[in-house]
Amino acid sequence: MDAITLEMTANDQDALRAEVRLIMTQEGLSQAAIAREAGIAYGTFTPWMGGTYKGKTAEIARSVQRWLETRRERKQTAAILPKAPEFVATPTADAIMDVLAFAQSAPDFAVVVGGAGIGKTMAIEEYQKRSSNVFVMTAEPVLSSPNNMLSALADAIGVVERRSTWISRAICNRLRGAAALIVIDEAQHLSSAALDQLRTIQDLAKCGVAVAGNESVYSRLQGSGEARSSQFAQLYSRVGMRVTQPKPRAKDICQLIEAWGIAGAAEIELLKTIARKPGALRGMTKTLRLAGMIAAGASEPLSVRHIRQAWQQLSSQPVDAE
Repeated sequence: MDAITLEMTANDQDALRAEVRLIMTQEGLSQAAIAREAGIAYGTFTPWMGGTYKGKTAEIARSVQRWLETRRERKQTAAILPKAPEFVATPTADAIMDVLAFAQSAPDFAVVVGGAGIGKTMAIEEYQKRSSNVFVMTAEPVLSSPNNMLSALADAIGVVERRSTWISRAICNRLRGAAALIVIDEAQHLSSAALDQLRTIQDLAKCGVAVAGNESVYSRLQGSGEARSSQFAQLYSRVGMRVTQPKPRAKDICQLIEAWGIAGAAEIELLKTIARKPGALRGMTKTLRLAGMIAAGASEPLSVRHIRQAWQQLSSQPVDAE
């Protein structure tokens, strides 16, 4: 069935059930997962699959058909969408992972400051894969207060305590003696009070803490004027190691381009230009994925034309503009 039909006969519905069962067998999907993806209540989907649903079966069948059609289109797109390389150990990634290792081993308070798209998050995720007892939390504006930050951190660590006055103690009890590391990504969203709460956890639990984010993170830790000598003194003095990388290094860019398998001199130079723009390596990766899809759709090898076309769809700024 290539289109959503208006009428659904019993045979049509049986054919849809058979197709769903085949997908469940081949891919290990559960009925609960399919019901969620299709936007159908589980208590409705299950009897429909069993042929015992007493309601308007045609409406359920059309929802299932829409799910199948969407799924086919998504798979067709995924088939031509190039997959980004796995983790690439760039010099910047190595420097970030060294700081995380120091913070966990010392244990100490570390800061990773970097521009958008240089690979901070990927380095953090890779370090977590390689190391034990590394708990990563991604901050967001709603988590700026100490209480909200602690609740999210408790989720990341697996602490079930939710009484605000006891969450910090429960977190410390969980981490104490575990040679653990807490990593807060996008830490620019945390308030100064929330950062100070992390300092307290580091003191009480004797664990490592690393905060990663943009330039405002370190400025907040430093404070200014009287604030630096009073409210922020204990926090600023806890920073044992930091790495600051506002832009990707030239070798970072070259290694990632090589990992993508790009060999043409013109394509490489254009990609270097893109990687030096806001968005850095992330922007270059997005451009390459879209360019690869455009080239595959036209059955052509990747070229400068495809890269420029992809950039035009992703940015309003000319690729050659400074």
